[in-house]
Amino acid sequence: MERPTVLIVSDEAEFSDAIRANWQAAGNATSFVMKTSSECGHENFDLAIAGGLQEPTAVLEALRGTGKPVVHVSRLNGGTPRLAGVISLPEIPALTELLALVVREVLDRERTAAELSRALEANSQLQHQATLGKYMIETRHNLNNALTSILGNCDLILLEEEELPGTVKSQVETIRNMGMRLNEIMQRFSSLQKEMQLMEQQSRKAKGAASGV
Repeated sequence: MERPTVLIVSDEAEFSDAIRANWQAAGNATSFVMKTSSECGHENFDLAIAGGLQEPTAVLEALRGTGKPVVHVSRLNGGTPRLAGVISLPEIPALTELLALVVREVLDRERTAAELSRALEANSQLQHQATLGKYMIETRHNLNNALTSILGNCDLILLEEEELPGTVKSQVETIRNMGMRLNEIMQRFSSLQKEMQLMEQQSRKAKGAASGV
């Protein structure tokens, strides 16, 4: 959300123009989309400001349905009901300053929530990868034993290659070659595991030295 988009919905041009003019004069890096209540559709925005509406309830319900934060500027003597999920502000002389403060706080909250969601997703992926790595470590010995058995039996069969039909010999050689490739992969995995263990030990020593332990 480097440059947020704010949707202003109003049936009074003065309302929209005043907010945008004062906002831009304050140097806020924000993109504005200005619509009337009849034009309001499925615009892409980060936050909506609604005010000066002829039928506020219907517009607010539609905006709330987008799942994006909505700020409603209500008349001091208006009868618009408060809606859950809609931030209601009174139309006061210092409205622009109040709006700027509220919108900035809401957008910061949305940005933080988005970053948290991405962090949780990344953490979930790391946990899945850690589970897979743990499983591979736990089954490494069993895999090595199975590969040793496969390679050993292939070698025994190939010792009698003169008695083997050509197709059978070729198939056994293919099995042996694939087994060797799997064995190389497991050896690299074992080396990586040792490197990670060494890095973890060094990290613990560095932390201990930094803390004076």
